Amino acid sequence: MELSSLRDPVNGVAFTDGKSSSITDSASLAETFDTFLTLLTTQLQYQDPLDPMDTNEFTSQLVEFTGVEQAMSTNKKLDQLISLQNDTQLTDAVGFIGKTVATDSIILMLQGGESTISYDLGGNAAQANVLIIDELGNTVRTIPAPTEVGHHEIVWDGLDDDGDPLEDGLYGFLVTAIDGDNSPVPLVQGTAGQVTGVKLVDGVVTLEIGELEVALSDVLAIEE
Repeated sequence: MELSSLRDPVNGVAFTDGKSSSITDSASLAETFDTFLTLLTTQLQYQDPLDPMDTNEFTSQLVEFTGVEQAMSTNKKLDQLISLQNDTQLTDAVGFIGKTVATDSIILMLQGGESTISYDLGGNAAQANVLIIDELGNTVRTIPAPTEVGHHEIVWDGLDDDGDPLEDGLYGFLVTAIDGDNSPVPLVQGTAGQVTGVKLVDGVVTLEIGELEVALSDVLAIEE
């Protein structure tokens, strides 16, 4: 929080020193406040009784110090609440381990030579395909897919177009659908897999499906 722009120094005491332009923690705030009180009491001790200092200014600074301290305390409490909330969500997410979840993703995890792809067609299609893509961007398998409007699931058997088994791991996929006029049919695509672990990634509860990491908010369905 920048303080140097709020008020000019009063009674020779500035909020900041030459090394720092802001008060960033409670330690520096306490040091600045102690210095302020030391100078203030010294000035009160040696002031001219016939020309006393203006009490309104240093009172205002005392109020501002208190406000900053309260704001910093509030921030700490909020951080503690967020941390507690994340811990609770992570604990709750442990219940997903061992279950199959459908997620909003274009990346799938081939586990035990099998992976499930789901998609929803917004209308009937004349032709639909699922393209499986390896990490080099090559299409290794093209699977003809159902063309009726609605929800569909396809289980990929882990084989490429030559019938050879591929290694378990991460693959990309793309569902394509066109109507009789060769126009794209609206669709939503995703993948499903068994949850093997949960963790926090940058404060976000994340499910692990083998090597695939999916945010909990991207989960569309849960199955036993």
